[in-house]
Amino acid sequence: MKFGLCVIGCGAFARTFATEIQGELMDIDLYFASRDGGKAATFATEYRGAGSFGSYESAVADGRVDAVYICTPHHLHLEHARLAAGADKHILLEKPLARTAAEANAIVSVAADAGVTLMAAENYRFMPPVLAAKELVDGGAVGTLRLVQLQEDFPFQPTEWRNDAEQNGGGVLIDGGIHKASLLAYLAGDPSEVYAAEVPSAQPGMAAEDGVFAMLRFPGGLVGVINHTWSAGPHSDRPWVTVSGSKASLSFELGGDWIDTINEAGRHRKMLGSDRAGLAGMVREFRECIQQGGKPAMTGEEGSRDVALVQAVYESMRLGIPVQFS
Repeated sequence: MKFGLCVIGCGAFARTFATEIQGELMDIDLYFASRDGGKAATFATEYRGAGSFGSYESAVADGRVDAVYICTPHHLHLEHARLAAGADKHILLEKPLARTAAEANAIVSVAADAGVTLMAAENYRFMPPVLAAKELVDGGAVGTLRLVQLQEDFPFQPTEWRNDAEQNGGGVLIDGGIHKASLLAYLAGDPSEVYAAEVPSAQPGMAAEDGVFAMLRFPGGLVGVINHTWSAGPHSDRPWVTVSGSKASLSFELGGDWIDTINEAGRHRKMLGSDRAGLAGMVREFRECIQQGGKPAMTGEEGSRDVALVQAVYESMRLGIPVQFS
């Protein structure tokens, strides 16, 4: 029997998600739910859906649906996680898990109390260059980590709830920069100290920050740098990451299909898989851990940790001094 997965919320990113996982539909029956039944039906038609629902309540009540992918605005995540857990549906929850660590911890508790699987939808974790970098770092090929840098300066004009600091939970950092915080923690562990500053905006009408520069210190001396803006330029083709160690360095683009290793022998480029967005791998992991009874690679607890790290960055920005993180 196929795995029934319903997308809760039919916005712009739901289109990206549905497009990227088309190759997984041999194992998944994909459903769509929206407060606008016509919109959900259109998504189902366009993306080979097995059906659609005109309300989230009817979606979680349907026996064909095993799990939901919650792709709604951040301020609704806790409400919709409670709705899903109350109907015994497993939950794949779009990042950030919530606006605050307190909300994120509440979501983790809701899922645990209901006995359902909660996975944070951190697709960067499943991008081929990220998986390759993790393998090289953990295998000792890079040596002792010294510096990890993550850069994104992509033009984006947030609208509606994304330009509402209360509904979004902040601005660029919690909306997109949390990917970088999560990736940094995946490669290097938890930092001990965070120092951050807001990058001046070049866009009018911003209700929250649209640029953040953060430096993170780790036990042992490693330094991590995150520079993420919606308006500063010149703009990179893709976000990039460099990992420097005592034996070698790594370089790759997020959304790319290669990774470079630079060591005493020179520069070597390895070509990787085609799942550039990491969304297909993310869904495959979610489905398999439910069907086989395993623990997801990106747990709700890790998603909550990422939110707490973002909050520490915000606190440093507000105070103008380093903030301890543990």
